[in-house]
Amino acid sequence: MKELIGIGVSNGIAIGNLHFYDNTHPDIPDYEVDNPDKELLRYRSSMKMAKKKLQEIYDSARKKVSKRESVIFQTHIMILEDSKFVELVESYLSDKKNAEYAVFHAANRLANIFKQIDDEYFKSRCNDIIDAAHILIDILQQKPKTNITYEGGDPVIIAAPNLLPSDTVSFNEDKLLGFITNDGSQNSHTAIIARTMGIPSVVKIDEHLEDFNGMQTIIDGQLGKVIIDPDKNTIALYSAKRERYYKQQQRLIHQLGLPSETKNKQYIRLSADMGKFEEIEKAKSNDAEGVGIFRSEVLFMSRGSYPDEDAQFEAYKTIIRSFPDKQVVINTVNGGSEKGISYLDIPKERNPALGFKGIRISLENPEFFKTQLRALYRASIYGKLGILLPMVSSLEEIEYVKREIEGIKSEMRLKGEMFSEDVRLGVMIETPAAALISYEICEQVDFVTINTDNLTQYTLAMDRENQKLADFFRPYHPAVKRLIQMTVNNAHLCGKQVSICGELASDTAMTELFLALGVDELAMIPSKILNVKAAVREADTTDSSKLLRSI
Repeated sequence: MKELIGIGVSNGIAIGNLHFYDNTHPDIPDYEVDNPDKELLRYRSSMKMAKKKLQEIYDSARKKVSKRESVIFQTHIMILEDSKFVELVESYLSDKKNAEYAVFHAANRLANIFKQIDDEYFKSRCNDIIDAAHILIDILQQKPKTNITYEGGDPVIIAAPNLLPSDTVSFNEDKLLGFITNDGSQNSHTAIIARTMGIPSVVKIDEHLEDFNGMQTIIDGQLGKVIIDPDKNTIALYSAKRERYYKQQQRLIHQLGLPSETKNKQYIRLSADMGKFEEIEKAKSNDAEGVGIFRSEVLFMSRGSYPDEDAQFEAYKTIIRSFPDKQVVINTVNGGSEKGISYLDIPKERNPALGFKGIRISLENPEFFKTQLRALYRASIYGKLGILLPMVSSLEEIEYVKREIEGIKSEMRLKGEMFSEDVRLGVMIETPAAALISYEICEQVDFVTINTDNLTQYTLAMDRENQKLADFFRPYHPAVKRLIQMTVNNAHLCGKQVSICGELASDTAMTELFLALGVDELAMIPSKILNVKAAVREADTTDSSKLLRSI
């Protein structure tokens, strides 16, 4: 028995024989052509055939996954039509290079641009460029991709150096138990398709997978574990685990597409709480109704200098465009000395939780703050944007921000820059001070979001990162509940919506109370959304008076 550890990208347990699929491309031919014009015609003719093939793959994928995932292959068509890609190919052709060489090297040059962006989400798009190019190269070489088959009648676990999206949907689903690869990432389109198809998958296995061809194998997609040649006890253990997982998933799968409303038809919006771009697809596949909070500090941490306005604009545009017609809330920087934003000269503090962080950093760094606000407003034309201010404790802070926003909007109008006039401004309620003046805050803003993690630690005067206080840290403390209730009531008195984020948002033991309070939205990590939806749909809030009296 041999245990391999990688990265789990699609949950579930698979048990079966391993089949090694060698999808490495042979060497791309490199030669000089006599007639570049004729080679250009061959390229353009093959381009038409490749786009037709991608449309066929898209139509086939629609039968296995949703339109949202299968649209990847329409994106592949857009890659082949991209003006930069075409320009690169034709420049190679004009130098008398053969079409296969031209396509391969143009695709790699484009992919390398994405690899240089310091974000896994953008790096994972390289596979899409390579996949589209390989389909075109296959046609140029007159060996178009067909459905992938393998010998034997029993379903198998596919192992490969890497799997491109077109590989993933080309397997016979009835004969497929799971995927194992040497390369890959959590947020690649291949991983997204695997999750949508419910196929357990592990990537980044640092072994020669062909050595295990034909051997019995177990995949644990949640732990990122692969077991080769398991003994009988291990097989029995994982067979039971597979059965439990299957029953749990059936319960959650039944929630997909259903409204997040109680038995008595009370609706609550369930959105994503995210700090990584690679969580976008996971949020969408788990029925997130927009983004309740995207923590923008991820753009600023662990780097030598802050990202400029254009870089921030591209990042915000990406997240907003990923959720068309749905609200996307992005907080302004909420970093402190513990977040590794060294270039802002944040002093080391004995207790960063009570120090220089949130809106305090933005107010002390006005140009830095204006750059973020300008980038956010530029991106606002791509969807429905909300801007959330963290760690606010006074009305003066809100008034300052509103003046800054009006100044930025005036500058943008003068420059002829476009922005949405419907950007909503919100405040994060994180301290007892903010909760106690929540009525006055709600008069100044469009919505509020209660961060239950911080509200709990500041109310109880306990650092939630201090392990010695773990037994004393009580998120269900009556004081915390009463501050939440006060904030919700004040928001609704002002006609404003209120959202909950933090650990309590996904705690199903609190779901019924939040419904009874009339909370408008729960923002949680994407993997928890369907669990909470199930709890919402099982609840009945016809008579919530007893529950409210218990606060």
